[in-house]
Formats: sequence, C-alpha cells, structure tokens
Amino acid sequence: MKKKYDIAAITLVIFMIELLSINNFMFKAVSRIGAKELLSAKDSLGGNYYILLGCTILLLAIVIVKKSNEKLNFIAGIVSSICFGLTVLFSGLSVNYIDMPNAGGRISMSVGCYLYLLLVYLVQSKCNENVKESWKRFIVFAIGFLIAAVSIVSGKLDGLSVMKEFSTYKNEFQMYFINHIGMSFKVVLSGVIFGIPLGWIVFKYGKARKIITTILNTIESIPSLALLSIMMLPLSLLSNSFPILKEYGIAGVGATPVFCALFLYSLFYIVNSMYGALRTVDKQYVDVAKGMGMTNLQTFFKIELPIIMPVIVSGIRVSLTGTILGVTIGSYIGFGGLGKFILQGLNGFAIDIVMLGTLPVMGMVLFFDFTFKMIVVLIDNYRKIKGRIRT
Repeated sequence: MKKKYDIAAITLVIFMIELLSINNFMFKAVSRIGAKELLSAKDSLGGNYYILLGCTILLLAIVIVKKSNEKLNFIAGIVSSICFGLTVLFSGLSVNYIDMPNAGGRISMSVGCYLYLLLVYLVQSKCNENVKESWKRFIVFAIGFLIAAVSIVSGKLDGLSVMKEFSTYKNEFQMYFINHIGMSFKVVLSGVIFGIPLGWIVFKYGKARKIITTILNTIESIPSLALLSIMMLPLSLLSNSFPILKEYGIAGVGATPVFCALFLYSLFYIVNSMYGALRTVDKQYVDVAKGMGMTNLQTFFKIELPIIMPVIVSGIRVSLTGTILGVTIGSYIGFGGLGKFILQGLNGFAIDIVMLGTLPVMGMVLFFDFTFKMIVVLIDNYRKIKGRIRT
C-alpha cells in the first residue's frame, strides 16, 4: 500500500512559516492600555528569529518525508516541541531587541505568536498519531513545555507584559488559581460519586434511563451562562428564606450556583460515558458471573468495572477539561476564579490581564487532558499484562 503524505501537518507548518513573516507576531506599547505597535518576528526576536525560522523549515522538511513512518514522526514531534519551547523563550528575550520609548513600556506576544504556538501543538498531535509508544508521545509534548517552564522560572520572560501583570497581581493570582482548580475538582469528584451509580441505574433500568437521560440532555442543551442565571434564582430564594444557609456559603451568587450548574454538566458526561461503556461489555461475561452466583454489585465490581475503566477515565477527562473552562464563566456571578482576570482585562481593555487568566486555564486543560490520556494508556497496558484483554 502506497504511503500518503500528511497533508494536514504540511499545511500547518507552512502556515507557521507564514506567521513568522507577518507584521503581527509581537507588539509594543507605551503603557498597559496605550496604542499598540505591531512587530514582525524578524523585528522583535533579533538574531533568534533565524534560529526559529531554521527550526521551522527543518520541521517542514521532516513533515514532508515522514508520511506514516513512526521514527520520522517521533523526530518531527521532537522538532515541533523544540519550536514550541524556543518560541516562548525567544519571545521573552525579545525585550533585548525592541527599543522602548520609556521604562514603563510594554512588550507582549501578539496574535501571530499565539497562533504559531497553537499550530505547533496541532503538529505535535498529528505526529503523535503515528507514534505507538506512550513514553515517546510523552517526550514529544514534554520537551517544549519543559523549555517554556524553565524559561519562566529562570526569569527569561520577566520582561513581557503578562509577567509584569503577574508580579503585580501575584497574591490574587495564587488565590484565584487555588479557587479555580479547587472548584473544578470538587465538581468532577461529585460528578463521579453520583454519576457512576446513576450510569449503572440508567443501564439496568429502562424507565429510569428515559427520565434521567431526558433531564441531562435538556440541561446539556442550555448555555452555561444561562444555566448559571437559572441557578441564581432558587438559590437566592432559598438563602433568603433560611438565612443560616448564608453562613455555609449557600447564596444566589458566588461559588454555589457555579458548583450546581457545572455539577449538572459533569453528570451528563459521567453518566453517558458509564452507560456507553456498560453497553460494550460482552454479555457472556455477565452470564458466566451470574452462573457462578455473583450478585449485580459483585458482577459490576469484579467483571464490568475492570473492562470499562478506560472509558470511565475518558469520561472523567472530558468532564474535568470542560469544568475547568466552565469555572471561568463563574466570574460573571461573583466567583473568584481565574475568570476574574479575564473579566477585569476585558473591562479595562488590557489584553495582558486577559491572558493572565486565559493562559493558566488553557495550560490546565492541556495538562489534564494529556495526563488522563496517559492514565488510559497505562490502564490498557496493565490489562494486557494481566491478560484481561488480548492483543
């Protein structure tokens, strides 16, 4: 069979090269909200521009010849990861090459830089599709993020406007970050505790299935901001009728309506993944278990759960990533998550404050998405070793 070129990856890298030539890679301003002067990568990165351009051209050459070859896909993934890390590092070092009119001037990544990073991530994902070993796929993503993390910790990015905003709002950032991740885990943990039994009930009982799935599907169709607004009314009435509830944080604004709304969304993902997973279990296994005298619960924990665990973990992954994004909207009704920075930045026309909230959220989404995918791979490998499934 003739191997085909990876047209998608080739196109992405060509766009990456084009982004290095546009006049919107970085920008500078005399102040946080001052007029922006757009800069190209060549004007802003100095001599590092040629290093990044060379790495991108090398990536294009490898992507063109790699096709479905695993070794070449692995190499292409590593090169793309290096491009990711170098872009972050060189953006921070751009303060050494850009002339500023005053000490209070701001230098920031612009649309071109963020798009370049996004395209690099997509190229990494495309390359990893042809890489079998999980540790190799991990390396492909880890190299770029490691370079970026070291650059941040070592202070190479301190000259960027977003890092100046971080220094200004450091205490608030820590508090909002803890609130954000804490709310996300509370929601998903509650979704797992209630969603797994509900998914089992949906699978076992037809009447319950119709009622529960109809309710959850209806809730899922409601936009998140609208659902938050819907939650505010009954919670406000409840807290006003029973003032003691306010002492426990139950009110019409803040954390309570955010938790309730996102919990319902989380139930949708967990219940549906549980129901779909149970449908894939071969009935012969269940019949044999019943023939041995096992109860329904024993059959579930000893037979069904080990088989469907990867699907459940995938459902939790989708629920967690969606919840992390959803918590951001909670800032509109008074919850102190990272969405506070986004709302504050939008109100003040300060893009760097917006990015101070956006970048950590996207980082968490990518991190937990990749982590749970690796957990699924580890579970599958464990099952293969233990002989639960045959390859």
